[in-house]
Amino acid sequence: MGKYRSGFNEPPWVYSPSEVMDWINASDPPHKIKKFHAEKSEKYLKNIEISLDLDVEKKEIGASNFLLKKIKEIAGYDDVKENFEIIPAAELMARALAKAKFSNMIKITMDGNTLYEHPEKKHDIKRSIELMVGMANKTKEGKNIELKATKPGREKCIAHVFIKRIHPRKEHSIDIKIDGKIKEELFNRFLNYVKEHMEVKSEDINTPT
Repeated sequence: MGKYRSGFNEPPWVYSPSEVMDWINASDPPHKIKKFHAEKSEKYLKNIEISLDLDVEKKEIGASNFLLKKIKEIAGYDDVKENFEIIPAAELMARALAKAKFSNMIKITMDGNTLYEHPEKKHDIKRSIELMVGMANKTKEGKNIELKATKPGREKCIAHVFIKRIHPRKEHSIDIKIDGKIKEELFNRFLNYVKEHMEVKSEDINTPT
């Protein structure tokens, strides 16, 4: 450390830049930053309701009575028939559920008739998909189909999927309800698969807070 001409020692703030850097590099800091491993918290969604409209041709089904037809049109309850096959649509929905780790297909109902029902099984969704693949070549008709599947485990939830080929105009092609908690990541997998493999025109998602 140098001195003023008067003989006093130089204060530290008049050191040269090189002397300051030498001091910084040679000195250990009195405190060290502690590292913490922060785990990313997983976000859950609960009790989701989804409505989807498919981008397909819709054909009006007229009522036999003229007056009744007009009343239905005004109220939005005139029936339409959508141009898609019901079984292949249900198969794609089942595959989307499998992507979100739904493993048990509880029940499949078409036009009020039970096609498949095994609530006791835990890992049968693949089997139910194979059943629908086999049925697709035999059954081209069908007004509506309902799938009910569950995802076992600590965060158990149940999915209800309603696919409608014939329905009132004001209703949607597909309605989905997921009762219970599901990881947001798994829900996004499900929805992305549906949008990639089906001609979705519009979607309406309701996630209560």
